[in-house]
Amino acid sequence: MNRSFTDEEILTREEVMDVLKIGRSTFYKLIKSGDLKGFLEGNRYKVPAKSITDYIAHKMES
Repeated sequence: MNRSFTDEEILTREEVMDVLKIGRSTFYKLIKSGDLKGFLEGNRYKVPAKSITDYIAHKMES
């Protein structure tokens, strides 16, 4: 995926996995731990793009 996101956009699980280059189990682990903020809409997780930038920034500080 070669596009950038604004902080206001909402991403699907698949988009988040593509951006972070992670698998499905890692995605769910990050959501469950609270490291990546998201919400359920129906039975699908949605993640604000800002949550991804915050997660990356936090990882860069550690």
